[in-house]
Amino acid sequence: MKLKQLLVSTSLVTALTALAAPAIAQDAAGADDGKRRLDTITVTAQRRESTVQDSAIAVTGVTGDNLEKDRILNYSDLARSISSLSYTENSPLDQEFNIRGITNTRLDAPSSDQSVGIFIDDVYIGRSGLLNADFFDVDRVEVIRGPQGVLLGRNVVGGAISIYTAEPEFDFGGAFNAEFGNYDARLFNGHLTGEIAPGLAARISFQSRTRDGYNRDVQDRRDLDDLDSIQFRGQLLWEPSSIQDFRTKLSFDYMDDSSNGIHRVAIPTDPAAPGPWSAARALVDAALPGGLGVRDSLPGTFRFVGESFDRGQELTREAFGVTLDIEKGLGEVATFKSITAYRAGEAYSLYNQPGFGPSNPIVGSAVPLAFASVVNEDEEIRQFTQEVRLVSNENGGPFDWIIGAYLQEDDIDKVDRFLYEIDSPVPAFGALSGESNWTNNGENSNRAVFGQLGFQLSDTIHLSAGVRWSRDKKSGVASGRAAATGDRYNPSDPTPAAPLISDFTDVPYSTKSSELTPQATIEWKPQDGLLAYFTYSKGYKGGGFEDTPANATAATIAYDPETAQNFELGLKLELFDGRGRINTAGFLIDYKDLQVTQTDDGCLCNITDNAADARILGVETEMQFVVTNNLFLFGAATLLDTEYKDFVDSNGLVNTGNRLQRTPGYQFNVGAEVTTDFLGHPDALTLRGSYARQGKLYWLPDNFQHENPYGLLDARLTYAPEDQNYSLSLWGKNLTDKLYRTNIVAFFGDEVSTLGAPRTWGISLGYSF
Repeated sequence: MKLKQLLVSTSLVTALTALAAPAIAQDAAGADDGKRRLDTITVTAQRRESTVQDSAIAVTGVTGDNLEKDRILNYSDLARSISSLSYTENSPLDQEFNIRGITNTRLDAPSSDQSVGIFIDDVYIGRSGLLNADFFDVDRVEVIRGPQGVLLGRNVVGGAISIYTAEPEFDFGGAFNAEFGNYDARLFNGHLTGEIAPGLAARISFQSRTRDGYNRDVQDRRDLDDLDSIQFRGQLLWEPSSIQDFRTKLSFDYMDDSSNGIHRVAIPTDPAAPGPWSAARALVDAALPGGLGVRDSLPGTFRFVGESFDRGQELTREAFGVTLDIEKGLGEVATFKSITAYRAGEAYSLYNQPGFGPSNPIVGSAVPLAFASVVNEDEEIRQFTQEVRLVSNENGGPFDWIIGAYLQEDDIDKVDRFLYEIDSPVPAFGALSGESNWTNNGENSNRAVFGQLGFQLSDTIHLSAGVRWSRDKKSGVASGRAAATGDRYNPSDPTPAAPLISDFTDVPYSTKSSELTPQATIEWKPQDGLLAYFTYSKGYKGGGFEDTPANATAATIAYDPETAQNFELGLKLELFDGRGRINTAGFLIDYKDLQVTQTDDGCLCNITDNAADARILGVETEMQFVVTNNLFLFGAATLLDTEYKDFVDSNGLVNTGNRLQRTPGYQFNVGAEVTTDFLGHPDALTLRGSYARQGKLYWLPDNFQHENPYGLLDARLTYAPEDQNYSLSLWGKNLTDKLYRTNIVAFFGDEVSTLGAPRTWGISLGYSF
C-alpha cells in the first residue's frame, strides 16, 4: 500500500462522512419514538468521563454485553473486532499485541517493557503473559490507539488496552452462566453483588474454564494447548453518607491455570527443500498408521542436569493482585484520585521449540539434524504501583486541567534452562548438544510526573496540551553456566549449549533513561454529533538487556530506549438521529531507535536490535448503523503502509525498506445482528455474525517468511425473552475451520509454527436476577 493510496483512502472517507453531515442535525427529539439507537459508551481514556464520540482520541469501547455476544474471552478474540489491533502469540507467556504496526515481541527478559500497555482497572500490568488471564465479569474494554505520552498510568509507545471490571452495586443481583462445547469445553462463571452494610457494597465474581487440547502429542499420547483455569475476584465499595463526594474500592483477584504446553509444527519455507524437522515429520507421517496431522507433534520428554526424572511439556501460571482505589471530591475545584496496587505471580513453562526430537519410537533417528531445542522458563514477579491524580471539575470556566504522579517498582526473578539433543557427531553442531542455565534477578523502577491544561477557545474549539517526564532505571544481576556440554548422543562434546559461549557469575547490569513526552490536541465541535481533531503526541519506551546473554560482556550491553512521534487527524460523526456512527483517523508515526526482537538461528537465541528508524502511515475507520429496529450492521477497517528505514541488524542483514514485522497491510471486520420475535416473545431471538480478515504479514524484519491473508467467521444465535431471566445461546468460532498461525520461528529452512484455534462450537445457558 503506497502513500498516495492511503491519502486517497483518507480523503474518500472524509468526503463521504462530510456528505453525510447534514444527517447529523436531525431533531433528537425522536429519542422516545420507539426506534432503536446506538448505545452510548462512556470511557475514561482521557482520565475523565466522556463518551467515545466526544473524546478527541482514537479509542474503541466494547461493553461487557458485546464481549458476551461475540464470545470475546481473551485478547486474541478481542483483536478480531477492533480496528488496528492484531495479535500473535509464541506461547501464553509471550503474548504479542500490535496496534498500528507497533508491537512487542518476546518480552522474556526481566528488563523488557511492553510497547502496548495493558491496564486492569487503571493498574498497569508489567508482564502480559504472567498477570493476565481470560476476561470475566467485565464492564467494558477500551482500546486506545497511538502513542500515549501523558495521561496513561504508564507511558506506552504504541497504545493501550484497558479492562474495567464490573463494580459492586448497592442493589442486590447476580448472574450465572454455564457453557459446554466441543473439545469437552466447559465454562462456568457468575457474580453476586449487593449492599452488605449501610454505604458498603460487595461483588464476588468467578470463572472456571476447562477444555481438551486443540493439538496432540502422539508420542506420549497427551493433549497439547489444553486448558484448566480458575479465576476469582472480590470487591468492596464504600460510599459513606457522612463523607461528601468520597468513595473507595478495595479489590482482590486471583488466577491459576495450567496445561500440557504448546504445540509446534515444522512447515518448510520451500517445500522442495524441507528443513530437518519437516523432513522428519514426513517420515513419521509415512510410517504412522493414519498419518501425522498438522495438529500432531512428538515433543518428547527430557531430563535436566541434577534431576532424577524426565520432564514433559508443561505450563502453569498463578497470580494475585490487590488494588485500593480512593476518590475524593474537593468541592467545585477538583477530584483527587489515588490508585495503589500490588501484584505478584509465578509462571513455569517447558516446551520443545521444534515440537520434535532427534529420535522417536516410530522412525528412530532417521533425520540426524532434527535436534531437540527445549526451553524451560521459571519466573516470579512482584510489582507495586502508585498513581495519584488531581482532575479539575467542570465549573463553567474556560480552563480544565489534570496533574499527577506515578511510581512503579518491579522485582523479577527468572531462571532459563536450554537443553539441546542432536544425533550428529559433526563438531560444527557442538552448540546444539548439552544444557545451559541462566539466572536473572532484575529490578525495574519507573517514576513520572505529568500534567495537562485545556482551554475552551470558543464555543466550538478546544485546545489542550500536556507533558510527562518519565525516568526508568533497570538493574540486576545475571549468571550463566554450562550445566552440561554434551548429550546422550555426544557425551564428550566440549562446547556449551547455545547461545552461551562462556560461564559468568553474578554479573551486574544497569541502565538509566529519562524522557519528556508532550502531547497537544486541537478539537473542533461545531454541533452535536460532529467532532474533528488534530493531535501530536510522543511516546517512549525504556531500554533493557538480553534475557540469555552469551557471556559476561553481553550481559552488560543494553539496547536503547525507543520513541515514536504521532501526527493524527480524526473525525467522529453521529448520524441519523443516533442510528449511525462513522469514526475515522489518519496518522503518521515516526519511529526512532525502534526495538526489534527476533529469534536468530545462528545463535538460537533472541536478539533485540535498535532499528535506526521506521515509518508508519495509516488510516482506520469504524462504522455502525441501525438500519431498522431489527437489523444492526457494524464494521471496521485499517490500511497500513510501514517501512524500516536504515536498519541493518546485528548479523549485518539489511532490512532497510522492508515492512514492519508481524503487521498486516490491511485488516477489516464486518458483522450484522438480526433480531426477531420468537415463541410469542418480542425481539427474543438474535442472530449475530462477524467476519474478520487480515492481509499478508511478514513474520520477521527480513521479510523472508510471511503469513498469507486469511479470514475467520464467527456466529451466535441467542434466545433471550425480555420478560424472562434466562437465555440460551448456540455459538461457533472459526466456523470454516481455517488453519492459521499465531507465530513462527525460522530454523534451517523450516518455519516452526504455532497454530491458532480450530473451529469451536457450543451451547451457553444464562440466568440473571
